[in-house]
Amino acid sequence: MNQRLIQGRDWVAMTLVGNKSDLHMQRVISVEEGKALAEEWNCAWTEASARHNKNVTKCFELCLEQIEKENTPPDDEKKGCIIT
Repeated sequence: MNQRLIQGRDWVAMTLVGNKSDLHMQRVISVEEGKALAEEWNCAWTEASARHNKNVTKCFELCLEQIEKENTPPDDEKKGCIIT
C-alpha cells in the first residue's frame, strides 16, 4: 500500500477485519494472508462473525487502540508537570 497523505497525516488508524469467519467452507482468504496484509498495511487485524457475535466489539477496540497509540507521546516525553 502506498503511503498517502490523508488529512495532512502519513498514517491513519485502521483495522483489517476478516468478516463472516463462521463460514469456514466458503473461506477465500487464509488467516495467514490476512495477518500478512495487516502487517504490510501496518494495521491491526482480526476475524469476526456477526452471526455468532464473535470479535464484533474487538474490531472497534483495535481501532481505538491504534488511535490511542498514535496520539500518545513516547515514554521519554512523559515526564509530568514541570513547575518553574
